[in-house]
Amino acid sequence: MSMTTRPQQRIGDGDAFPVPRLPLALALAFAVLAVLWNGPRARAATPTRLTVVERTVSQEQGGWVVNYRVRYHGPTGMIVTPTEVSAKLEGWVSNSRVAAHAVPRWSSLVVSGAAGLTGAADVTTAADDSQRCRESASLRVWTDDLPNVLGSASSAPTEPRLAVLSLAPESIVRVRLRLDHQHVLYGNYDPLLGVRAFELRLGSASVRDALPLDREQYLALPRDAWPTPAEDRRDTRHFVSGPDSLHLEAHVPGNQYYRFPERPIRYATKMKLTYWYLIAHGTEGDCRARVAQYKETPSAWRVLSEGGHDDCLSTIGRWIKVERVFRTEPEATTLALDFRISGSEIGEMWIDDVRLEPLSGAAPTGP
Repeated sequence: MSMTTRPQQRIGDGDAFPVPRLPLALALAFAVLAVLWNGPRARAATPTRLTVVERTVSQEQGGWVVNYRVRYHGPTGMIVTPTEVSAKLEGWVSNSRVAAHAVPRWSSLVVSGAAGLTGAADVTTAADDSQRCRESASLRVWTDDLPNVLGSASSAPTEPRLAVLSLAPESIVRVRLRLDHQHVLYGNYDPLLGVRAFELRLGSASVRDALPLDREQYLALPRDAWPTPAEDRRDTRHFVSGPDSLHLEAHVPGNQYYRFPERPIRYATKMKLTYWYLIAHGTEGDCRARVAQYKETPSAWRVLSEGGHDDCLSTIGRWIKVERVFRTEPEATTLALDFRISGSEIGEMWIDDVRLEPLSGAAPTGP
């Protein structure tokens, strides 16, 4: 019996399997479902990030203050709690003005919300307190529409604190980073210099930046000044610059001597001390002025004998101006000045216009 074989269908040029077609309504339904399904996934895939809008860097004595304006990019708003804020700062630091910091050393700081948005790290370890060096950092974060801040209470104790930070898409966040050089001799005056890698993280968003902290903006000097003596130690009868002057009386217990409180000084710096004095006729005791320098550390206090000097004031009956130029000791941290009448209970002296100032162009160097 003969059989007829049906030719097999081949997929080739001009040939194809028939494509089934969906009804139009069903196709539209599938398209809507695809949009509804993929929409949240697409939004979730959109990255949340921060970008730097503006950055300013300023030196504050021996430290740095960095202010940022960063923009939050995200598909939705974000709530950030203090524990979700962190920052990391790394880099090689040195300062050629200071022998102890002439060789670059690695500094790595981590600021976390768990630690109150503060952090600290050793740069130089030493058994001697005066040679030990640390660097500390504090962070504050806020938005323009809220005066409250996330940050360290120590950086601004009067500012209210936020429990959370609310960020809208494309909103601006303000960030302030403060770095302090913690060193007994150099910390208040010599910032640690170097380009730092900075990373800030707010919740799931982050930004990185290279901070140019490699050049001093000015030579830092102490800003303190001696306070005005108490009213019962001032006399309005005699003065160079009104309305009064410091008055010493040898016959009044406790008033034959006056010591200005210790004030910070920069190490190894050329200074000029200026004052006027008037000794009353009939004064029998010795009238003197004395300067003393000290080295203070967290665990010790020492008089620097080579940094002291004692001047005899001998002219009687008229105002005399005294100027003394000297260099502070390489390890000096503070200086004190006192005036006295000694050796007799007869005599008076007036002191006015006391000033201590660095000489212009002084270039201090480390020990």
